[in-house]
Amino acid sequence: MMDNVYVRQDPAGNIKMDKEKSTEKIDAAVATVMALDRAIRNQGSEGSVYDGRGILVF
Repeated sequence: MMDNVYVRQDPAGNIKMDKEKSTEKIDAAVATVMALDRAIRNQGSEGSVYDGRGILVF
């Protein structure tokens, strides 16, 4: 899906993926960028709520 992404810049200077000009689906690429944004913004947070709930991680 990353090969299908068409990137454009809007008048404000923001870089965006353009779904209309892309040849195929780009949903996974958009989800990846959203997940990276969330991880970067929450980098200094106090941890996950799952840290104290007894969930085992292998």
